[in-house]
Amino acid sequence: MDILLNRLIFVGTVLLCVARVQPGFAEHPAIQGAVREYRAAHEREIISEFVRLLSIPNHAFDALGIEQNAQFIVKMLESRGVKVRLLRSGGAPALVYGELLCAANGPTIGIYAHYDGQPVDSAEWRDPPFAPTVGSATGQRIDWLSQSHYDPEFRVYARSASDDKAPIEAIVAALDALRSVSATPSINLKFLFEGEEEVNSPHLSDILRQDPETLQADAWLVSDGPVHQSRRMQVYFGVRGEIDVDMTVYGPARPLHSGHYGNWAPNPIILLTHLIDSMRDTDARILIPRFYDDVRPLTAVERQALKSTPAPDEELKYDLAIENPEGDGALLAEQILKPAINVHGIEAGHVGVKAANIISTEARASFDFRLVPNQTPDKVQSQVEEYLTDQGFFVVHRSPDVATRREHPRVVKLEWRAGYPAYRTSMENPFAQAIVQEIEKASGGPVVKIVSMGAAIPMQVFEGKHGVPVIGVPIANHDNNQHAADENLRLENLWDAIEMYAVIFAELGNDRSGSLGP
Repeated sequence: MDILLNRLIFVGTVLLCVARVQPGFAEHPAIQGAVREYRAAHEREIISEFVRLLSIPNHAFDALGIEQNAQFIVKMLESRGVKVRLLRSGGAPALVYGELLCAANGPTIGIYAHYDGQPVDSAEWRDPPFAPTVGSATGQRIDWLSQSHYDPEFRVYARSASDDKAPIEAIVAALDALRSVSATPSINLKFLFEGEEEVNSPHLSDILRQDPETLQADAWLVSDGPVHQSRRMQVYFGVRGEIDVDMTVYGPARPLHSGHYGNWAPNPIILLTHLIDSMRDTDARILIPRFYDDVRPLTAVERQALKSTPAPDEELKYDLAIENPEGDGALLAEQILKPAINVHGIEAGHVGVKAANIISTEARASFDFRLVPNQTPDKVQSQVEEYLTDQGFFVVHRSPDVATRREHPRVVKLEWRAGYPAYRTSMENPFAQAIVQEIEKASGGPVVKIVSMGAAIPMQVFEGKHGVPVIGVPIANHDNNQHAADENLRLENLWDAIEMYAVIFAELGNDRSGSLGP
């Protein structure tokens, strides 16, 4: 069986990489029409494979589910003739690494996406998060197996439908479409699919350091995030960095009756909320001293790109029922270029019918700090801890014993998680500009070019020692419920992504022959 599989993989590679392109085909605009025809004839098969991938649980700490995802993706790639191996480090989720080297004298493009997803609370979902359904934007389900063609406004509902398994399916479908018309990629391709991005990629750098040749490329595309709120394709040239922390403050050693001890025993919920309020105001400005000292100013080109970014703020305000956004009047596109402190949640006591007249023993909050160039996670951690010390707190990194709590009037426990710095490449980079032009060709019009996406993705890892350009090419719909219940992907976004990847694969090397180099 293994011999037969290896032969099939070999044949698939030959078919995709050695097949002759029809004369003039690679530079002919019919490429996109041919891909569209293929997709229209195979919509059910594409959705079916996507649903099978989405059916596998994929939280980064679920070792069995993560391994099943990695093995499924290996089969997806190998069946398209991609040479695949798994990169591992100890018990960390495997990196799925694939190569499709078709253009000996052409450039090499790497594409990154991740196959892990955020935790789920199944009770909040309309349907189980790993039992994918297809339905309308309002959630009305359809029997998709009985159909072969679908309304492009239909959506696939499942965890990671948009973040971030969609690019994986779009890539393999694009390869299928090219093979169906005997078109060979004009570039060499590398694929890297990670299984722990949603927990800040703690092993990514170490694994890639052990296999440095995997990073050797002329440019990397990061396929994560949503398109612009206007539904126009967009590219981003950077991302914010991130470091997360859980913060716990303490009250009495045991719960106390609030009537007998209120106004005397410190209430940890009050301590925590005042502490949060002292770190950040209601207009999102960070109040920690010198926090903005390392922030790198925008270049003239970046300021012009910011000025040219379409502003969906009024539509978003209406859609999200926000009358007065944070930022003292600044637009969303500007706000996501600034550092941020966000509170994930607060855990303490009880409310409603479960509320009790007590003073709790502790209160806990989870934070994410969003960083911009040139801030670093280590520097931010130091600034936060110095600030808390200045506020009279004794900082610890593990649960304090009773003696410590007796000795210090205010104790705060900080549990930091792995983080990474922000990244931003030049918007004038020739490779980046060439890729943007291919995306514009595929989308039929100008794309939205944004300086940085607000989210955090480990783009800096792919830059390497030689400053390889890394740009973001998102495909998901902006209203995808990312990280939340009923996450979804609009089918038109998947169809557009298939065409986009196919055009980049087939035409980037030919359109830029001699100008980009191998």
